Amino acid sequence: MNMHPSRREALRWMLSASLGTLTAEKQNAGTTIFHDEAGEVSFDPIRSRIQEAISHEAATGVAVSVVQGGRVVWEEGFGWANREAGVKATPHTPFSLASITKPFTATTMMTLVAEGKLALDQPANKYLAGCQLVGTARNAEAVNVRLLGAHASGLPGIFECYGPEEQRLVPSSRTLLRTYGRLAYPPGICYEYSNLGFAALNAIILALTQTELGPLMQRRVLAPLGLNNSFFGTDTVRVKSGAARYDAHGRLIPHYNTSTPASGELYASAHDLARFAVFNMRRGSMGQAGILSEKNIEELHRPVFTGPSGVATTFGWFRSRTTSGVPFFFKSGGDPGVANRMCFVPSKDLACVVVTNRSNGWELASSVCDEVLTNYLPDWRRPIEDCGYPSRPFVATMAWRGRWQGTLEGGGANMPVELRIQSDNAATLAIGSSRAEVVTELRSEGEAFTGLCTGNIDSPDAVRTAARTLQVKLLPVENWLLGRVFAIAGDPNIKNVRLPFVLTLSRS
Repeated sequence: MNMHPSRREALRWMLSASLGTLTAEKQNAGTTIFHDEAGEVSFDPIRSRIQEAISHEAATGVAVSVVQGGRVVWEEGFGWANREAGVKATPHTPFSLASITKPFTATTMMTLVAEGKLALDQPANKYLAGCQLVGTARNAEAVNVRLLGAHASGLPGIFECYGPEEQRLVPSSRTLLRTYGRLAYPPGICYEYSNLGFAALNAIILALTQTELGPLMQRRVLAPLGLNNSFFGTDTVRVKSGAARYDAHGRLIPHYNTSTPASGELYASAHDLARFAVFNMRRGSMGQAGILSEKNIEELHRPVFTGPSGVATTFGWFRSRTTSGVPFFFKSGGDPGVANRMCFVPSKDLACVVVTNRSNGWELASSVCDEVLTNYLPDWRRPIEDCGYPSRPFVATMAWRGRWQGTLEGGGANMPVELRIQSDNAATLAIGSSRAEVVTELRSEGEAFTGLCTGNIDSPDAVRTAARTLQVKLLPVENWLLGRVFAIAGDPNIKNVRLPFVLTLSRS
């Protein structure tokens, strides 16, 4: 429940006093700049840059929180949480987090692990009665719970947002899995960022607790950690207190929900995210309850899949290292009207959170994080939230050239497919009875083939959304090409859809 500002400020000072000798230079609803015993920690250059972005209308609302030594050393809000209503952004304004929801979902699930109700290395299908994952030519029983939270299960990605008039269309996690829960790749062999994996975690949570994720997260994580300005986006009353979302031109985006709430429906303030970082750095400070043991938190942080760049996924986070090898964890969040960054360095008791309510705010959020962290760690380098292989020009070796035939499945579709690869820059794809379409932008990602084309997929969701832009990714596995097609429509800055369909092809 939100507290009155004066009470909230009083509580903040009580917590600060318990953590060390701090005095404030200035304080209001949107700004707190701390001094410590060694002198002022100055963030003036960063503050000026954010204010300049606001004044030039390159940003709408921004909030920042920085933690060092288990305490907040700077937090501040800039611009508008809701420009139309005249509500300014503060460190306590709840912002839509998009994918920074994922570590909270993983933490909620870890409380079930701690109680012995769940094991991360058990097959996911053990807990998914009625909506089990389908393997086809891939082994679905090899998908364990841990892989689902680390984007290495073999499930493809998915995204769709629904406006106020479309709420009847929002699927349950079980319905979504029954519709799209097919593996595109064998488990554990490649990385693909997958909101669908978190839909599966949501379904597991519901099966084990008979409780929706939002209330369960509130009871097990948000309330015990004192995250008073955090709530699930399905709480339609509290959403009204959160920051509105704006497109890249600063235009208000009507409120929406997504098809995978476990991956992106949480709202939280910058201050609450700083508290969550302190919890993850295993410091018993800021008045937080110990909801997980140190061993459980280590399980959340343990690398699961490491990409060629050295960036690794964990159960909910990404992990990288500074140039001198200091490990740190990070997560970004991006949806229409959302661009956020969160980083923490446990060995340095250091964290930075930047949240924005603008579609094009990612560079601002990331650069502010970079500048803050470089002040403490000169060898800081911006991490890339991707464990996949870099894209490079496609080379059509004899292993690729020729005619491939098979099926496209998922989303209610079951259609014949023919792929012809003639050369490094010439390929066609035919789906169903439609004529073959030219595949453009042929590229390789490691061993995988990728490309773009257009086409009609006979699926209710693809027809409803007019998703005709097709993004193909195929991986050679033994004598097969296995992968997916994303059917894409809309504007990613405002409202969009990305639907996954699974491909199984053999040479003909």
